[in-house]
Amino acid sequence: MRIAVGLLGIALCGTALWLHTVDYKPIVDRVVASTVAEQAYATTVSESDAKLLFCGTGSPSRSAERSGPCLALVARGEMFLFDAGEGAIGRLNEFQAPVLKLSKIFLTHLHSDHMSGTAEVLHNTWLYGRADPIELLGPPGTENLLAGIRLAYEDDITERMYVLAADGVDPDLAFPVAEDIEVDGDEIVTVHEDGDFKIEAFRVNHPHWKSAYGYRIQVGGRTIVVSGDTTISDGVKRYAKNADLLVHEAFNQEFMSIAGEELEKIAVPVSAARIQRIAEVHSPTLALAEMAQEIGVKSLVLTHLIPPIPDIFIARRAFVAGMSDRYAGEITVAHDGLWLDLAGGR
Repeated sequence: MRIAVGLLGIALCGTALWLHTVDYKPIVDRVVASTVAEQAYATTVSESDAKLLFCGTGSPSRSAERSGPCLALVARGEMFLFDAGEGAIGRLNEFQAPVLKLSKIFLTHLHSDHMSGTAEVLHNTWLYGRADPIELLGPPGTENLLAGIRLAYEDDITERMYVLAADGVDPDLAFPVAEDIEVDGDEIVTVHEDGDFKIEAFRVNHPHWKSAYGYRIQVGGRTIVVSGDTTISDGVKRYAKNADLLVHEAFNQEFMSIAGEELEKIAVPVSAARIQRIAEVHSPTLALAEMAQEIGVKSLVLTHLIPPIPDIFIARRAFVAGMSDRYAGEITVAHDGLWLDLAGGR
């Protein structure tokens, strides 16, 4: 035993001596440079860019591959966000979105999985250099949401200004402005306009929510519609008619039933009644395909997948099984990190 301890002591002393002679600086330089490069926010965006980034394609039961609902639009030198679910800021950073150019966040509704990442998007972009205010817009209750975030972060902002004040950082930019969007009946309301670039809000049918919105984007001569959470909705039918691209939530009944059975096996009971109630407030894949065909949508992208399937070929194929029999256009199952060039390329 004493011999073993002695040998261990000699080994440790040798290791310590070796470590003492190692020049760490090149190693540290590489590690720090690599870390900064991975975490650095993209800071520029071309005025001619028009792209979508799917920064979150999951559901409340998010997975490592699919964060909570989040869609970024990069256009006219700015970035706009549609929903900010859990993990949004991490995904935006991971996929090199120009978050310091973030101008407005549009919420479809106030379900937790669609807005739980809002505070960190606002806070982190401010903390790491955003110099311009952000507007947070959404259905009634959005102003209260921001007021609550401000209250929760009040002490954090005060403390951080001890460091940030040296750089002249404005604490009022952390959580600046919110606005409740009022949409009555079948109307569509303009929430952003810059020449021929326009974003409009309209009502969708997400049962049990008084106000749930979809958004229509017109940019570069193309029309893109974002559904938010909804059943097959008259609002989507009306305002996505002949759209170039429809970004729509999707519910797969068969997958959800299997998920329920698997959860029961690990003592997490999800009843058939609960699954049915979930189905009643979302859009089944086959009915979605029929609607897209009916209204003449040119291309359909599925997001907010319920359940959040792995991003592998066989899972994607199974999720959309039967849809191509009902819809003649292109169907894409989105994944976190998917960029779509609205000029037509990918």
